[in-house]
Amino acid sequence: MKEIGTVKALKGKNAEIEIKRNTACGDCGACHVSKDQSVMLTTANNPIKAKIGETVEVEMEFANVFVAAFIMYGIPLVAFVLGSSGVYFLVGALNIGWDQVVSSFLAGICLTAVAYVVIRKLDRKGRFNSKYQPIVTAIIEKKETIKTPMESRMGH
Repeated sequence: MKEIGTVKALKGKNAEIEIKRNTACGDCGACHVSKDQSVMLTTANNPIKAKIGETVEVEMEFANVFVAAFIMYGIPLVAFVLGSSGVYFLVGALNIGWDQVVSSFLAGICLTAVAYVVIRKLDRKGRFNSKYQPIVTAIIEKKETIKTPMESRMGH
């Protein structure tokens, strides 16, 4: 998956890239952008040493996009299902007088929150950054940036 953006800041070997949100962009939340915003910020590995203000091409392998989406959404979903179903059957088996539905729902929510905290801690330790981080692949001349890659593919 290729996008075009502008380097806004440099942080060691990484660059903070501002990418124009295109019309085909979904609403998954991975880039922390709402439908009302027109740009997103991402941190990308900068092996070509692009400088602030340069227009660059940023690429992320398509398979890695799916793996990253699974990490952010699949793992918490699994935590919710396991937590809520496990507590539902546990409360029923122990017959402790708690409401099975409410306690299982709350347990599912708590385990989902724990999953997000664990993912965030692992991400801060660098477990996900290098493999799932976008890479700056080229510096692009201004005249080449009239259309984003998605716009040129769609004929806009």
